[in-house]
Amino acid sequence: MTTLTALAPYPVFRDTTRASRPPAQMVASADREFEDLRRDAPDLGVNGVHPTAVKALIGVYGVLLLTFWAFFGGPETALTLGIITVLGVMFFGLLGGGILLSDSIPKGERGRDFGEFLNGHVSIATGWISGREAFAQIIVLPLALLAGAVVFGAIWRLTAG
Repeated sequence: MTTLTALAPYPVFRDTTRASRPPAQMVASADREFEDLRRDAPDLGVNGVHPTAVKALIGVYGVLLLTFWAFFGGPETALTLGIITVLGVMFFGLLGGGILLSDSIPKGERGRDFGEFLNGHVSIATGWISGREAFAQIIVLPLALLAGAVVFGAIWRLTAG
């Protein structure tokens, strides 16, 4: 039942039916297992990005971070590099964990191996591309950043007094 309160400068409706019901009792749920968190994607093993490509991406960024520490690490840059390290671990940990946990191949199905991924096709939002093209799009930018970091780091070390 809904009532109208006349004392307010504007009409206020109150739902009196909910107030008469007892509050719902909260029940603790059991801990969820890793397998409960999986989200099966039936065609992922046939036309999706292979997990090795994601691991390669995260690995290249990890090497890039180590390169920064090797070339530019010192007492005056430790705080900045430490913050970058923490943010990088958080970002790529969530990215990698989320990608590897979600959209899993259903149990009992065999996904394609990395060679089949490279020689096959990958479904993207705008259509189909080859697996090699997909892997190139994933890995070229981090490798270019790594090469640039090595060049700049070498110049920094050679010119520093």
